[in-house]
Amino acid sequence: MKKSITVFALVVLMLSLVLSQGAFAQTVIFSEDFESGTANTAWGNYYKGEDSVKAKPMAQAPKVLATGGNFVGWLQDLDGSFTGSAVAVTGALTLKDYSIEADVYCYVNPSPSGYTGLVVYADSSKKDFYKLRADFDASNRINFSGLKSDPTTFLPLFSKDFKGADNAGLFPTTDGWHKMKIEVRSTSATVTSIWCYFDGTLLVGCPITDTLSARVTSGGFGLYAFQQSAAGIPGYFDNIVVKTLPPTTTVIFSDDFESGTANTAWGNYYKGEDSVKAKPMAQAPKVLSGGGTNVGWLQDLNGSFTGSAVAVTGALTLKDYSIEADVYCYVNPSPSGYSGLVVYADSSKKDFYKMRVDFDASDRINFSGLKSDPTTFLPLFSKDFKGVDNPGLYPTTDGWHKLKVEIRNTSTTQTSIWCYFDGTLLKNCPITDTISTRVTSGGFGLYSFQQSAAGLASYFDNIVVKTLPVTFVQENSGPTPSDFHLSQNYPNPFNPETRISYRLSTGGFTTLTVHDQLGRTIKTLVSQNQTSGEHVVVWDGKDNAGNIVSSGVYFYSLKTGTIMESKKMVLMK
Repeated sequence: MKKSITVFALVVLMLSLVLSQGAFAQTVIFSEDFESGTANTAWGNYYKGEDSVKAKPMAQAPKVLATGGNFVGWLQDLDGSFTGSAVAVTGALTLKDYSIEADVYCYVNPSPSGYTGLVVYADSSKKDFYKLRADFDASNRINFSGLKSDPTTFLPLFSKDFKGADNAGLFPTTDGWHKMKIEVRSTSATVTSIWCYFDGTLLVGCPITDTLSARVTSGGFGLYAFQQSAAGIPGYFDNIVVKTLPPTTTVIFSDDFESGTANTAWGNYYKGEDSVKAKPMAQAPKVLSGGGTNVGWLQDLNGSFTGSAVAVTGALTLKDYSIEADVYCYVNPSPSGYSGLVVYADSSKKDFYKMRVDFDASDRINFSGLKSDPTTFLPLFSKDFKGVDNPGLYPTTDGWHKLKVEIRNTSTTQTSIWCYFDGTLLKNCPITDTISTRVTSGGFGLYSFQQSAAGLASYFDNIVVKTLPVTFVQENSGPTPSDFHLSQNYPNPFNPETRISYRLSTGGFTTLTVHDQLGRTIKTLVSQNQTSGEHVVVWDGKDNAGNIVSSGVYFYSLKTGTIMESKKMVLMK
């Protein structure tokens, strides 16, 4: 049966940046499955006069690829004119920020040596490209490297080995078909970043970065085959898909106070209250390494708002963003006082969220809304992250620490929050606010509290606010084979475990994974070759490390061959 040219339903947990125009989705810019019986006419070769990719009957491949159709791509340096390397490429030289994935036939311990892989940022005018190649011999590695080499050592100027020892159980021990993928981005004017995947798993050590001034920063994409001799082995490829990548996050605000004054955009949440000011770093209790000569200061000098001072900026309509800053944290202050960050501040609704460090007898970080119950005076929404649940993370003496909040409206009825301390995600994140009167957008800022007018000031530096890419799920955007089906988990919501049933139309390499709302893999339930027919898997609500995950919304994704489907489930405790 002829297979589809493009990968349909492959839109699970795709990241997009919320812009004024709406959500950005990945776009397929090239695909090739060779089912016409000839290779796409767009294919060329990197080395002038060399053989390019051709369509061959699937029966010619060493093994038949399930879901591979009747034809397969073939690539070989028949005359050995380029030291055994054959590189088929296409795509504009100006192309950047994209992914390429394909089914690749991988040899294990071939004799003579040979390997296959994918190519990105190919530019023959610069005599360079990047290649991801499977090299499963004594090296037992996947290598990502540039073409350019040191003329004295002949070693690549840029190279990274992903070893089997670091990716336990992932690399094959016998020849066969496997899925390889590269995501490449020019992440800044001086950095190119690369994410490498094998059978859907991100290789340990990714992303890797190339900062060489002579590196290639854009270019076409393609296929790579190497044979040690003219009598060597060709490369085989199928189901090639190239996509644009969603935009990265964008910095929308920053302040390091190095001008000697605070950013003029800062205002205060409480009318007439003190706002943030720039002060000499020498005034801070301790100097912040990397903090420059000035620092931000915030204090409720007159005690008019029960000791709270809140400096804010940003549009009231702003949503789905992160704020991070260096914050001076007091441990066992007397009288009590604490500092932190603010998100979704909206004075018209008399509400905001605050993340505050409270390292006294409470030994906690608290995230809570401003609104409180009029009878108890307790916040309507509040979550304590206790030191006992985050062992070794909280300080025992005063000092500078990095705080970060990521906040998203993950549905029409839910706001989700991720809180970090010194780069570590606090246990049981994300937390969710489902109160109908919760604030769902707003500005960002800094929070300071002192128990008395003679209390402690707060100090901040290196404040950075970024937009966040938003995850979404689109289930089956096109028709799927009638014998392929992913069922809704049962029970749903669930606690402590749930059953996931699915049906495969054909046998092949299958993955079933659980992701959180940021798209991060929480648990890999299946990653192996499976037969066609019915399958059932139980998830016990634990992550790959064996830890019980927090309540919330999760996504489970089934992938086999060119088919992927996803559904949403809820863990409720």
